[in-house]
Amino acid sequence: MKKNVLIICLLVLGLQVEAQTSDNVKTTFQTSREWRPTIDTRADAAMVYGVGGNPSDKSKRIVFEDRVKSWRDRGYITHFMTGIAWGEYQDYFTGEWDGKMHLDEGQVQQNGDTIWHGHMVPYIVPTKNYLNYIKEKHVKRVIDAGIDAIFMEEPEFWARAGYSEAFKREWRDYYGFEWRPQHESPENTYLSSKLKYHLYYNALNEVFTYAKEYGKSKGMDVKCYVPTHSLVNYSQWMIVSPEASLASLPCVDGYIAQVWTGTSREPNFFNGQRKERVFETAFLEYGSMESMTAPTGRKMFFLTDPIEDWPRDWVDYKKNYQATFTAQLLYPNIADYEVMPWPERIYEGLYRTSPDSDK
Repeated sequence: MKKNVLIICLLVLGLQVEAQTSDNVKTTFQTSREWRPTIDTRADAAMVYGVGGNPSDKSKRIVFEDRVKSWRDRGYITHFMTGIAWGEYQDYFTGEWDGKMHLDEGQVQQNGDTIWHGHMVPYIVPTKNYLNYIKEKHVKRVIDAGIDAIFMEEPEFWARAGYSEAFKREWRDYYGFEWRPQHESPENTYLSSKLKYHLYYNALNEVFTYAKEYGKSKGMDVKCYVPTHSLVNYSQWMIVSPEASLASLPCVDGYIAQVWTGTSREPNFFNGQRKERVFETAFLEYGSMESMTAPTGRKMFFLTDPIEDWPRDWVDYKKNYQATFTAQLLYPNIADYEVMPWPERIYEGLYRTSPDSDK
């Protein structure tokens, strides 16, 4: 009897392990470009970025479906990534989508300035209308192109924001009373942050639930992932994120831990001394992501970036890439990686060879 019970337990455990490892994508990367030899990373999958591309990409835009086909034709599994809090969504803000201007839906700070991610790319208050736009204009088209894995990155609401007309409307709908400026009291700050948290929790839930239901109607099993900075970094950069509660959303299938030189070189205090500690911070960032998600059994990709967003030199890039790369290898339970973001800026960008070099 005991032997039979043991065999059954082993079979059940084997099925659970198989369920968690049935996705054979171990390596991936994100790019807004079509395939070309200079950016062929030989990963398992390519996350084609944005229906309209990457807002920071100044190159000639190629139709989304053609970009997808170019990677598929070279044997890549194709996935999709875009931002949930910002993106190439000018047709929404300028009224092209529904005939109404929506620039008042950007995140606004106390002095009245909108917080921008780029030219005509505001950080967004995720209203119901905006979520309808994301679902109908982007997610539907992506699934129609045959993509069954969607990555909605960076659900972020700046702590210093909370003064836009859109946010005030969301406040009234959520709390049932008039908006209160967060700078006037600790209670108002708490209420403001709670709403910001809720808005992006709800945004991911709505978009991912739609993606799964629409995919199912086409006979597809759509998987949904959240690429996100660590809570260590968000606390340093003063950004509100629903990250800690995503485990309660059944529509979330996994995550990408967005840890790289840009997040890990943020100075912090130890023994009263404030300085950059790239390896130590990266180790904490990866650890916070792994420990937060381990009980869920969901897929976790660790990201590293050979460079970073700010222009520096290859000596700096190499030292800090090695630090973050080493940190991620110290978590043996994670074996899935985003090997790099934006290979086009890594392999085709021009950077100084050293701090003192003019080459």
